Amino acid sequence: MSLVLLSGGIDSTVALAHTIAAPGMAARLALTIDYGQTHQREIKSARAIAQHYGVEHHVIDLTDALSFPCGLTGSGDIPTRHANGIDNTFVPGRNLVMAAVGIAWAYARRIRNVVIGANADDRTGYPDCRREFLTPLNEAGRVGYGVAVWTPFIDMTKREVIGLGQELDVPLELTWSCYLGGDEPCNNCGACQSRNEAMA
Repeated sequence: MSLVLLSGGIDSTVALAHTIAAPGMAARLALTIDYGQTHQREIKSARAIAQHYGVEHHVIDLTDALSFPCGLTGSGDIPTRHANGIDNTFVPGRNLVMAAVGIAWAYARRIRNVVIGANADDRTGYPDCRREFLTPLNEAGRVGYGVAVWTPFIDMTKREVIGLGQELDVPLELTWSCYLGGDEPCNNCGACQSRNEAMA
């Protein structure tokens, strides 16, 4: 059985579908983290996606724990392109805290796997999406709690993730990527640019 960290974006949504389809993985629960992100719209998408797949879904409020100054918490500009180095939308501790919460929930509910949809394109701007970061988390989860951290897309580009999503008939139209939120994607922020390029 598996717990999926579901942001409402493409990667985590395809990860949910992939987990449902993978033998022995059976997604049972999806967790979405509210950390005060500028794009609260993605939480609405996460709810719709969880409903589409019929999985239990919870939104966890960690705003106070992750309210560090950066573009995604309203302190600083959101770039129109992802940076070559650490991106201004990098939230310190976000993936570490989300993984820890996921592991704790999984342990309490006797779920054996926590699934994270990090992909290879996130390596540069988001150091906590790298294999070197996530592999030790998997080891810690296994040793401390008997819970594995599964990152099926760690060596895949976003374009490849989208291709898999299309193969799995994932409702990509339900997903949300835009960092600015609102009712319609801005098509200018780094997340929109990455999505549009990968979908092309």
